[in-house]
Amino acid sequence: MVEITLIANLIEKVGSEKINVKAEKLSEALKFLIPKLPDILDLEGKPSGNYIFLLNGADYRVFGDDPVVKDSDKVTIIPVSHGG
Repeated sequence: MVEITLIANLIEKVGSEKINVKAEKLSEALKFLIPKLPDILDLEGKPSGNYIFLLNGADYRVFGDDPVVKDSDKVTIIPVSHGG
């Protein structure tokens, strides 16, 4: 199972700090969050720019646009805050 850790206000939105999902790609893992975070994926089904996604502590893009995930991988999702 892939462990997803949510940071800051995402914990409240999802109702849990950590969830475990079965998936083969990052986008598949993130689909489990769509009911609570409808903007988690962009219109192309890729991870949204509204969040920072870390895969095993590194920016997920190091591994490709939609990396393969395996059991024991850890995904961290951090909301992006903009000020003005």
